[in-house]
Amino acid sequence: MDVLNSFFSNIKDKLTNPFFGTLIIVLLIHHWQLWYAIFNFDNDCTLNDKIAFIKNYTATDLTSWCVLSDVLHAIFFMLLGYLIIIATRSLVLYIEFGLMPSITGKIVNKDVVRKSEYDDVVKEREQYFDQYEEQRKNVRLFSKTIDEQTEQIKSKDSDLLKQSETISTSIKDLDYTKKKLTKEQDEKVKLSDEIKQLNNSLDQLEKDFDVKVRQVQIFNNLFDGENTAFYYAPENFPPTVINKVRELKSEGKWQTFLSLARFFYNGGSIGGEALSEMIDKGIAFERGSRQDFTPIGEIIWRYHDIFEDYN
Repeated sequence: MDVLNSFFSNIKDKLTNPFFGTLIIVLLIHHWQLWYAIFNFDNDCTLNDKIAFIKNYTATDLTSWCVLSDVLHAIFFMLLGYLIIIATRSLVLYIEFGLMPSITGKIVNKDVVRKSEYDDVVKEREQYFDQYEEQRKNVRLFSKTIDEQTEQIKSKDSDLLKQSETISTSIKDLDYTKKKLTKEQDEKVKLSDEIKQLNNSLDQLEKDFDVKVRQVQIFNNLFDGENTAFYYAPENFPPTVINKVRELKSEGKWQTFLSLARFFYNGGSIGGEALSEMIDKGIAFERGSRQDFTPIGEIIWRYHDIFEDYN
């Protein structure tokens, strides 16, 4: 199917080609007897007579020179046809755009303007209009630029005024700072005197602390060594220790105290609330990152068996 379509398409292209179309017409005209004889013979003429006529005609009238002559005639007629087309087209264009406008301009009223002149005027007017719009656009841009520069000048004037105010404020702040510095220097002198006084007080506190440490050591020594056997009953302990034991038992904190003591000496875990309660009661305290009993706490823990049933 594709082969047939290609074949017929090729034939169509050849027939529509100006040269081949002209050649076919020339062949039909020059050799009309052959084409007429193929389709029209006398009734008494046999097939052999037809074939003999065709062979005789082709031998005498379809020689190479005849075919070349037909080709040259086809080329001549094709060129002549193109010349006729060019000439007629030129004549039509001359009459339509040359002769007719000239006749119209002479015959028709002067108020009537040819379309070409009208188109030129319209085109020129549009050019002027475009130039006018372009100039208007440039003027607007220039005006906008002037307005922006004016705003920038106003902004710079405002900034300059603010900077002047800032400088004035800075000068005032500098004077205030100088006065404050002088005052701070005076206060520094006073602070130096106060520091000396605090150092003296600290030295005194250290002395007092040493005295209290010695007192605590003496207090602890009352429950060590040969005095240990004396404290076999709650009544033999100092009132300070007895009152602290009563306080723990009355507030229901005795078991909390024992749990904290086991935590200190045996390890394990305990809530921070228990430690805080014992610190508030003066039974435990913190030494840096380490917790421990106060002297009263250590005494109560050492003799907790004696205080177990005490109320």
